[in-house]
Amino acid sequence: MNILVISDTHRNIAPAMQLIETKSPDYVIHLGDVAADCDLLQRMYPKQKLIAVLGNNDFRCSPDTYPLERVAELGGKRFFLCHGHTVQVKYTLSTLLTKGRGANADMVLYGHTHQPYLANESGMMVMNPGSTSTYGWITIENDNINARVLPVVWEG
Repeated sequence: MNILVISDTHRNIAPAMQLIETKSPDYVIHLGDVAADCDLLQRMYPKQKLIAVLGNNDFRCSPDTYPLERVAELGGKRFFLCHGHTVQVKYTLSTLLTKGRGANADMVLYGHTHQPYLANESGMMVMNPGSTSTYGWITIENDNINARVLPVVWEG
């Protein structure tokens, strides 16, 4: 299973479109800012499985459409997803990690800072895919998670 992780697209979906078209992920996870981008991507790629949460710039969106936080089970692994603004990720990851552990997550995904981040925090993987110049790529195979944060390389 391959999962594309994006965040903070802020109405610039061209990189996400290219990644969906060239990488053909099983799932796309959007970690907030801007939820309208998720709606547009879903209309453009109706067969693409998309999972999203709201960010701090999604104040006009209803949490009924996309929640602020969610747990997703993909490929037998448990993911805690949030944008990060409600847990102050610009200052510390401690609340984020606590929530991830409380959700029994194998991996925590967040955005908001626009800074790529990937680490193993006491056995729990933590990823921020950055913004539109970088993305996260997760492969789940044989019960193992392989995660990378990569630069967007323009094709053509």
